[in-house]
Amino acid sequence: MTTRPIRLLHTSDVHIGGGFRTPDDGDHHDHCLCPLVVIEQQVKAHAVDLMLVVGDLFDHQRVTRDLVDEVLGRLGRLGVPCVVIAGNHDVHDDRSIYVEGVAEQAGVIFIDDPDGDTVKLFDGALHLWARSMPIHDRSFRPLRGLPPRPDPAAWWVVLGHGHLEHTEDDVYGRSSPVTPADIEATGADYVALGHWHVRTDASTENVTAWYSGAPYGVAASHQMNLVDLHPVHGVVVGSVPVELPTEGCLPAQ
Repeated sequence: MTTRPIRLLHTSDVHIGGGFRTPDDGDHHDHCLCPLVVIEQQVKAHAVDLMLVVGDLFDHQRVTRDLVDEVLGRLGRLGVPCVVIAGNHDVHDDRSIYVEGVAEQAGVIFIDDPDGDTVKLFDGALHLWARSMPIHDRSFRPLRGLPPRPDPAAWWVVLGHGHLEHTEDDVYGRSSPVTPADIEATGADYVALGHWHVRTDASTENVTAWYSGAPYGVAASHQMNLVDLHPVHGVVVGSVPVELPTEGCLPAQ
C-alpha cells in the first residue's frame, strides 16, 4: 500500500439552480452559491487534497452558461484537484451542460466517458474511476464495467451516482441501481456515492462506501464527508457540517 496519506472532501447533490427555500435552509435565491462558499472554506480549513462532487452539481440542464462557468470556475480555483461526475439532474446526454470542454477549461476534472475512465492523481498515488451518466434509467449501472484495481500500491477510489438497493429484484425498481455486490466488486478503498440526500453508510465487508448527503435543500444532511486515506489507519470517514445562513445568501469569496 502507498505510504502517502490523502484527504478527500466528498459531496453530491448540490443542486445549484434549484431555488430551494425550506424552513431549514433559510431565504436563498434560485442561484444560491452558498454550498460553494462552504466547500471553499472547508477545503482550506481541513487541508484537503482532493474535492469530489458525485453528481447533481446542477439541479437541471436549463441553467445558464454564465452560471455554469461561474460554478465550475470556482471549483477550478480551489487550489486542489476537483473531480465532477454527472447525476440524474445534470445527466450527460445530447443536451448536456458539460459541453465544449467547459469543465476542463475551468480546471475541473469531468468524467465524460459513459463506459468509464480512470484518472491518476498525485504522481500515481491515487487512481480514481467513474463513468458518465448518459441516461437515468434502470439500464444504467454506475458501478459496473470498471477495470481491475490498476496498482496495488496506490489508493483506489470509485465514484457512482445511483440508488442503493439490496437485491437485484428490488420492488421499487429505481433507476441507476447500485447493489452491495456492485460495491464489493469494485475492490476499492473508498466508493463515493451520490443521489441520496441523507448521509448514509453503504459499506460492505471489504469496501468502505458512503453517500455524503446533500449540503442543503429538501431532506438534506447538511454535511459533507471528510475522508482520510491513511497508510497506517486505513480509510477513516468523518463529516463536516454545512452551516448556511438563515437570512439571505453568503457573499462571494
